[in-house]
Amino acid sequence: MIHDDTLVGSLALLIAAITTAIAIGPWMAPYQIRSIAAIQKHYGLLVARCAWLLIAFLSAICGAAILNGIRPTYASPPATLNQNQ
Repeated sequence: MIHDDTLVGSLALLIAAITTAIAIGPWMAPYQIRSIAAIQKHYGLLVARCAWLLIAFLSAICGAAILNGIRPTYASPPATLNQNQ
């Protein structure tokens, strides 16, 4: 595993944890972010909370994929690129 993948994957999981806490917690300051505030204004607080949960879910999936070494077929880690030359 590449150390960069570990860093990026763990940051994605950290963001997932933080956005989950925002969605289920009582903290209202993150709901003042312009895009989330627009969602809240048009659709209500429940949908804004669901938007935070969607961000958390997608971040968790991306973090898990990165930590498992899943990458597009055209991408290869730098070590593999040097061995093929």
